[in-house]
Amino acid sequence: MSDPLEELKELSNETKELSAYIAILKRRRNRAKDESEKERLTEEIKMRQFQALFYIEKMENVNKEIKNEG
Repeated sequence: MSDPLEELKELSNETKELSAYIAILKRRRNRAKDESEKERLTEEIKMRQFQALFYIEKMENVNKEIKNEG
């Protein structure tokens, strides 16, 4: 089994990277002229936000695991 602290760091980094990418997507969406491009970007933003929420939930579970071990 992997080290919970290392897993927590990895999930945290993934979440930070996703957050930065979502910000880029939002800027692109705000600048987009084409309505279909705005819709495509909105859908990708939603997908990435759900992914970030999944990582956050996973981090909470790892935190609980660490507390239970200690």
